[in-house]
Amino acid sequence: MNRRTLLKSASLLPFVPDLTPESSSQNLARKRSVRFAYVGDTHITPETTPMKGVASCFHHVQNQADKPAFVLHGGDVIMDALKLGRAEVQKQWDAWHTVVKAENSLPIEYCIGNHDVWGYDEAKNDPMYGKKWAVDLMRIGDRYRSFDRNGWHFIILDSVQLTPENKWYTGFIDPQQLEWLKNDLAKTNPKTPVLILSHIPIFSPTAFFSEANVKNGNWAISGGLVLSNTPDLLKLFYQYPNIKAALSGHMHLLDRVDYNGVSYFCNGAVSGNWWKSDTYQQTKAGYALFDLFDDGSIERTYLQYT
Repeated sequence: MNRRTLLKSASLLPFVPDLTPESSSQNLARKRSVRFAYVGDTHITPETTPMKGVASCFHHVQNQADKPAFVLHGGDVIMDALKLGRAEVQKQWDAWHTVVKAENSLPIEYCIGNHDVWGYDEAKNDPMYGKKWAVDLMRIGDRYRSFDRNGWHFIILDSVQLTPENKWYTGFIDPQQLEWLKNDLAKTNPKTPVLILSHIPIFSPTAFFSEANVKNGNWAISGGLVLSNTPDLLKLFYQYPNIKAALSGHMHLLDRVDYNGVSYFCNGAVSGNWWKSDTYQQTKAGYALFDLFDDGSIERTYLQYT
């Protein structure tokens, strides 16, 4: 077989989804517990392109022959609330709810992204300042929480902390939330597989994509790219072998890391390059389908919706 024939044959091979170490062991006895769609970094605005794009994504999700049971939104629902006033932010949320009501029939579980947080400096005395507005409009009850679905335990974290001194944000799990996380893990049945979602990655090589993060020959990774207390989280996760996966968005890039029995998935972005184009760096705009199995294994398939 010559090189040209070999390349042609390779192009005809089916797409192979990401597999966790457990799922690659040919365990034919396992049963799927649940399938869901990860949809993240939609960055919607009232303009035509983002509204049509989000609608197209929802259609693609719901038209799957093997339809997911629900949507897990990884955060950054709207384009930005960090630096805008009430009227501009309200228009973005209105655009989101308009599309969801008209184009989506699946339940949505939300995670707060940095651009969902209202950080407008002149609104500091407003009761909706910070995350209250996003929590209310997402109807999630609190900024972090957990729930059970078909034999799996889901933990949704709030990875975004405002830094009023520079009118921006950084990524870490605050002490109150970290204590809650420890208690939640401790009371979860050790035989129940756990999936964790944070908007900002806990562990990801995507922070290394840019030469701008190299300072004087050394890497300088901001807490706005990867959580600044990741070492503490990795030590905590090591105590719980039933933690199987940690999902994230934020970077608009697609990657996967397997470390100490946990698969860390960064899952691209519906908005691609913030709706300027359908590709950011080398990642196409899209969403991910996740299949979770009763033996704790996971499969991810990343799909372009256009």
